[in-house]
Amino acid sequence: MPRPTILRSMLALAASALLALPGPPTAGAQGPFTGGAGMAGISPPRFEPGGSWARVITATPKWLVLENAAGQQFPVSFNAIELFVIRWPAGLAMAAPGTLAEATGMDLSNGSLVTGHLDLYEGAARSLVSPTSLVLVGFNRVMTPTDPYQMNTFGQFTLLPGEELIPQRRHVVGPLISASPIVIATPGNQVAQVVPGAGGMSITQVTIGSPSFVRPGDSVWFLPINAGPQSLALGRMVVYKDVPMNQFVP
Repeated sequence: MPRPTILRSMLALAASALLALPGPPTAGAQGPFTGGAGMAGISPPRFEPGGSWARVITATPKWLVLENAAGQQFPVSFNAIELFVIRWPAGLAMAAPGTLAEATGMDLSNGSLVTGHLDLYEGAARSLVSPTSLVLVGFNRVMTPTDPYQMNTFGQFTLLPGEELIPQRRHVVGPLISASPIVIATPGNQVAQVVPGAGGMSITQVTIGSPSFVRPGDSVWFLPINAGPQSLALGRMVVYKDVPMNQFVP
């Protein structure tokens, strides 16, 4: 084979080898939630529609890192949280005057309800709720004067199969006017007595969240709404504490 032909063949083989090499990573947003070539094919995280549980790994005045049961870690900016509250263990003896109480439980149809949990709101946290008294039927359908038991609030449709087997429930929010027995004032100059369930009743004080209260090891329930390039955006985040607020050491 003539020398020029051999040279051309060698150049063609070299060019083919260069074209077969992988190119540089795709340019674009970089961060823990970016997929594609830049992240070696890692897909953005997926979450349950009803929220997820995690614990705090790191907390600073601007950021925190959450880790779920699968070991996945997610950075979250406090500026990317729509509603952030903290639940503290509490007791009725600690309730200050003007405290609002919230309870949801089985309606006894005599002005009382049975529940296993009670929330207390004091000070600025009272803005999180408003006085309410709702009767809930089936899959949390709200009863109205024009909505008999077998109809929902949006039309003349009977309950779905199985809904009629769910006990009627009641949701109340209002000023706590008595601690023993537990009595909550409700709209319309009415009251509701709260009866602890067979397993007892837990009580928590709900406060508006602050980064200064978050510590590594805290349990967290969160509801993601978006995974951005640098931070997980949350619609709701609830931090659970294991000591009452008045015993917390900043």
